[in-house]
Amino acid sequence: MQYINLTTIVIVALIAIALIVFLIVKNRRDRRKLLKDDPVEDEIDEQFRRKEKL
Repeated sequence: MQYINLTTIVIVALIAIALIVFLIVKNRRDRRKLLKDDPVEDEIDEQFRRKEKL
């Protein structure tokens, strides 16, 4: 079994965590942009309000 240096494991773990955080932040930004410009979302909200009134 090959010996892997502890610093290598730490560096790879930090890179993986940074990548995951970056993807989560990017996904949230994209989702906000899409929801602002999405007419379908407004239509769904309007239908939900109508159902609540009934």
